[in-house]
Amino acid sequence: IARDALDIFKDHGFNYVRLRLWHTPSGGYCNLENTLMMAQRIKQKNLGFLLDLHYSDTWADPGHQPKPASWETLVFEALKDSVHEYTRHVIAELKAQNTLPDMVQIGNEIICGMLWDEGRICGGWNTAQQWERFGELVAEGIRGVEDATGPADSVKIVIHIDRGSDMGSSIWFFDNLIAEGVDFDVIGQSYYPWWHGTLDQLEANLDTLAQRYGKDIV
Repeated sequence: IARDALDIFKDHGFNYVRLRLWHTPSGGYCNLENTLMMAQRIKQKNLGFLLDLHYSDTWADPGHQPKPASWETLVFEALKDSVHEYTRHVIAELKAQNTLPDMVQIGNEIICGMLWDEGRICGGWNTAQQWERFGELVAEGIRGVEDATGPADSVKIVIHIDRGSDMGSSIWFFDNLIAEGVDFDVIGQSYYPWWHGTLDQLEANLDTLAQRYGKDIV
């Protein structure tokens, strides 16, 4: 019997759907039009909705954080403005159809920053100036969410990295980001057991992060 995939997920305990959004993807996959359509289906099923903004035309991850092609030549101040305006527009479009996300993720697996090279922070880019620039870019994304929502709206901000069992890297990242004055609600962690270590290490890391920062973790 053919059934809606979302109903099958709900029957098996899923409570949230996470949608990635690419800026101008080739072929249209994961674009705003499809995201708006999927958001309606998610809300109709009374599921939680987590929006994952990649700030890229394609996959963004620890090894690749390419800017959207249309932002490639922007100077830094214009890049910050684009992050703000794009985020505000996306959230406003979702709110207009009554499908506001419950959580919004500013960037995807941003352990090494985002929007390279302006927001890059690993290796030779692990400098005070780069952390400041990265913090400003993240803050503009958060401000875009805030500017599209009102006092009655409840949208939590997620900062997402991919160091599920790596306590040292996780603390390095969040200590530095918080030092830049970035205010967020939820820590997002990816955990890939074939790369990242054991479940015991994951447990120890999540326990430590929860106690150190006092935030919910996804």
